[in-house]
Amino acid sequence: MSRFHQTKVSFILLCYTAFLDWMSYGLVYPIFAAMIFEPDQHLFAFGSSISKGMWLGILVSASPLAQFFSSPFVGRFSDRLGRKPILQGSSLTMALGYLLSACGVWQRNLCFLILGRVITGIGASNISIINSAMSDISHPSEKSKRYALLAMYSGLGFSVGPLLGGKLSLWGFEIPFIGAGLFTLFNLILITFLFTETRPGSKNKLAHQPPGFHSFLNQDFLSKFRVLFPAFFVFCLGWGFFWEFIPVTWILEQGLNVAGIGHFYAYGSAFYVLSSGLLIRPIVKKFPPLPILFFSLLALGGVFFILLMYTWVGMYWICIPIQQFLIALVFPVGTAIVSNLTAEHKQGEMLGAFQSLQSFAFAVIPFLGGMLLNLNVNAPLIVGCIAMVLASLILLGGHGKKLFRQR
Repeated sequence: MSRFHQTKVSFILLCYTAFLDWMSYGLVYPIFAAMIFEPDQHLFAFGSSISKGMWLGILVSASPLAQFFSSPFVGRFSDRLGRKPILQGSSLTMALGYLLSACGVWQRNLCFLILGRVITGIGASNISIINSAMSDISHPSEKSKRYALLAMYSGLGFSVGPLLGGKLSLWGFEIPFIGAGLFTLFNLILITFLFTETRPGSKNKLAHQPPGFHSFLNQDFLSKFRVLFPAFFVFCLGWGFFWEFIPVTWILEQGLNVAGIGHFYAYGSAFYVLSSGLLIRPIVKKFPPLPILFFSLLALGGVFFILLMYTWVGMYWICIPIQQFLIALVFPVGTAIVSNLTAEHKQGEMLGAFQSLQSFAFAVIPFLGGMLLNLNVNAPLIVGCIAMVLASLILLGGHGKKLFRQR
């Protein structure tokens, strides 16, 4: 097979890997709030609403918190050893995590369930490897478009996953975890037999410095990312809190059940797919990445404010497509900015650090979920609105007039 065809197959497989990963992740995404907050569920005795919110935060944050610690190491090792063996190992790890989570639900063992979420999070560090491999086979001018395509397949997987998970959970809350594990094992088989290493010869290029969090401390990182990383961190705080805890608002305020939550997630993900694959293309071709990121964050703050003003469920059918269009701009554009500012031999390390930052944001705010939700059931909307505006102000303050002078 020619190098061109190998690259093409690898590109398709990376997109398909992202699809399967996010479908497997989405299978279990809508069930935690229902498992804890639906009145007729008695899997675990959580007591008060504050206690329920705290345990929901732990279950939601266990996976991204593990991802935060593992992503820089996994990314660095992929620079050393190549992308393929790390993708294989992470897929196997994810599958084991899902199956252990299923055992935890089946046996009503909360420790097993949380441990399974931690193991799944370690395996989910392959997101940074997928991004790094995509960078290996892409020209800098293509990265925004290709990361958008990658986001499209991820969104398509997450569109199918929650809908399927909501249906499967009617047969038992452990069933979506089992399905996620089987899909991930299938992905491992595809990577083993079809994926071509995108960093040939990297095994002989061992760097001297240790992998990990030193990436955040060197002068090169501080000079390039001192504004982008804090802004993206704040954005992820707001978006993560909204997208993970809004089911509680839907259950308590709108009376939705797990199937209804799955429909909303599928609806939003469908617009994310359409936006990533088609609607945002004219924008990423015509405008530079940094202004796109700034105006997308500012517009997101406006959408959250509208949802706060009109909290009835019908507004979500209108605002969710706009949110997803803007989110489809933020993630691939942010990833492309980081990749283009990073040397080729450090793609895995720096994209791993970028993924780690996002994971930490998604892990931190759920621990406050119970308290915030107890104060105001619309806390996901309030936090989302404040975070989007603050993130855009960080970019504005850090780049000033340069933000509007880019061509």
